[in-house]
Amino acid sequence: MERQGSGLNKIRDAYEQAANFRAGMEPTFYSDRTQFTVTLPNLNYHLKDHQTASPKKQVAIDVAIDVAIDVAIDSLNITASTKAKIRSIFSHVGYNTPFGRKDIAEMTGISQTAAGNLINKMKTAALIEPISGLGKGKYKFRR
Repeated sequence: MERQGSGLNKIRDAYEQAANFRAGMEPTFYSDRTQFTVTLPNLNYHLKDHQTASPKKQVAIDVAIDVAIDVAIDSLNITASTKAKIRSIFSHVGYNTPFGRKDIAEMTGISQTAAGNLINKMKTAALIEPISGLGKGKYKFRR
C-alpha cells in the first residue's frame, strides 16, 4: 500500500465492473488504529449452486490477485508511463490470455520495437513467463 488510498478505488471499480454487480452491493472499508477490513458482498449469492463454484472465494481471490499484480508493478524501478502501460496490458489480458509483441503494440499504441522492449522489462521483473505451443514470442502474466 502506498498510503495514498488509490488501491481502494481500484478495488471498488473492479468490483463494480463485475457481471453480477447491483446497487447496494458495494465493497465497504473499515479502519482503526489496529486493523483494516474490506467487506466484499457475495455477488453470486442469488445464483443456483450449479451456476458457480464457491463464488465467495472466487471474488476474494480475484481481488487479491489484482492487488498483488498492482503491488508488483508499483515496486518496479521504471517510469510511471511504463507502469501504466503494463497495467493496461494486464487489464486487457489478465492471467490466462497469451500475448506477444504485436498484441502489446496494438493494446498500447506503441511500436513493435517499443513493445519488445516492454516485454524485456516485464521478463526481467518476472511479471511474465514464456509459453509454448502458440509460436515464438508468446507470454502470459505470472500468478
